[in-house]
Amino acid sequence: MNRYLYISASLLLCTVGLNAQAQIQQQQDTTMNRVMVIEHEYTPEIMDAVKINILPAVEAPVVVKKEVEYAIVAQPTNNIPAETMQPFIAKEKQPKPKMGFVRLGAGNYGNVDVLANYLWLISPKDKLDAYFQLDGMRGDLTNPYEESEKWKSHYYRTRASLKYQHQFSKVDLNVGAQFGLSNFNLLPATEEYVSQKFTSGDVHFGVKSTDEDMLLQFDLETNYMIYQRKANLFNDGRMTENRIKTKANVWGAIDEDQAVGVEMNMNNFIYNGYGLKDYTTVDLNPYYRFVSDYWRLKVGANVDLSLGQGSKLRVSPDVNVEYVFADSYVAYIKATGGRLLNDFRRLEEYDPYGRLQSQEANTYEQVNASVGVKGSPISGLWFQVYGGYQNLKDELYCNFMNDEFALPTQNIMLPIAYYTTNMNNGYGGISLSYAYKQIFQVSTDAIYRHWKSDENELALIYKPQLEFNFNVDFTPLDNVLINLGYQYTQRSKVEEHDYRAKAVNNLNVGASYELIKGLSVYARLYNILGSNYQWYFKCPTKKFNLLIGASYKF
Repeated sequence: MNRYLYISASLLLCTVGLNAQAQIQQQQDTTMNRVMVIEHEYTPEIMDAVKINILPAVEAPVVVKKEVEYAIVAQPTNNIPAETMQPFIAKEKQPKPKMGFVRLGAGNYGNVDVLANYLWLISPKDKLDAYFQLDGMRGDLTNPYEESEKWKSHYYRTRASLKYQHQFSKVDLNVGAQFGLSNFNLLPATEEYVSQKFTSGDVHFGVKSTDEDMLLQFDLETNYMIYQRKANLFNDGRMTENRIKTKANVWGAIDEDQAVGVEMNMNNFIYNGYGLKDYTTVDLNPYYRFVSDYWRLKVGANVDLSLGQGSKLRVSPDVNVEYVFADSYVAYIKATGGRLLNDFRRLEEYDPYGRLQSQEANTYEQVNASVGVKGSPISGLWFQVYGGYQNLKDELYCNFMNDEFALPTQNIMLPIAYYTTNMNNGYGGISLSYAYKQIFQVSTDAIYRHWKSDENELALIYKPQLEFNFNVDFTPLDNVLINLGYQYTQRSKVEEHDYRAKAVNNLNVGASYELIKGLSVYARLYNILGSNYQWYFKCPTKKFNLLIGASYKF
């Protein structure tokens, strides 16, 4: 009952309150100011509420201060005061090198020295090189057959060449031509063939790859070569050798350290001369190469085939193993070999005074094996110590013709001719060189050989037993160069006859002085000791002689 009473009282109080409020509002209204109260339901709606993006709170960046670290370790300097960094002004360019050189000289014994060379840089990809050289002598030498008489000797050599190169994007093209002429007189052993002349020439065409990304790299060339000898012992003296020479080297990389390849040399000889037969040689050299930081390895073989000149197949090693230790030292083992062509060019190089009386076989190096160490213990100093063994089949030598083998001391009035025989030798040597900046350079080397020949001991007369060379270049001033050289060659002893040919003993000195930029004068003295030795079989050399001249770079 009481509950109902409380509810009724509450409703009554609410009604009274609302009526009182209405009365108060009503009382405040006037004619000029009336308050209107409008009440209605309001329901707010938010359009696209799902599209409202809430951005994350942005934090202000914080800068962390880092301590500055200073180098406090002492560093040695090579210059006092130490070099400091210079301000950068502009890109420096290297001075353009001199493209031309010419040298002219003359001396006693009718010595002449002419040399000229010029390189044309036609374009960034084209260059042309021209070369010319003339040297020789004319004077009286001691007649080796009659020492009381003088031999009016002369010997002049001319060499000229023209070479062109064009660089394609991946290949270099090389084209060239060479010419040679040797004009001299022979020893007065007989009345005929008192003068000699060698004329040579060749043209060359080759291509070589330059793109290291190519699967196979190559170096290919072909040459046509001609050589004519004026005086010989048959066929009226004159003989011509035509030679087509083809060379190829193709190789490919297995990876960064390894590669395999094959080299090929083919020579086709065609002769115009009585008793000389045409023949062909083919030399193949397949090989494997490995190079790393400490090892350098080449393993291959020389497979040489001859057709038309007593057809033969010969094989020799081509192995080279090098190991780098202690950063600047190399220990190595080497075994090589191969064919040495006894063509007309090699005959002139070996002994220009010899004459052909038969077609000799080509020399073959069956093996040349050596072991050694080379290195640089201190800056500027290099050394090499080695020893080995060499075996030669059909090696060249000279003696009197018609099998009249004799010592050079015997007064035999016969021309000198070429022969071949088997030889071998064991050898050991050492070489040293030291250079101090651009001021001082010295080099020396010595090698000892012990030769043997089971067929003919007289073939060893002019084979070197002990060779010693010494050379010093000294530049006291920027425009002064002084050179001192010494050469000593002791010949092998012929035990059967207890004979040893006189040793080569040649001391020479020279100097050059730059008068003005590019222009220099020079002088050189040869065989200062005046030694009377024979470099070739039964052929004397000049005693004391000098050469004076000038050179110019442009």
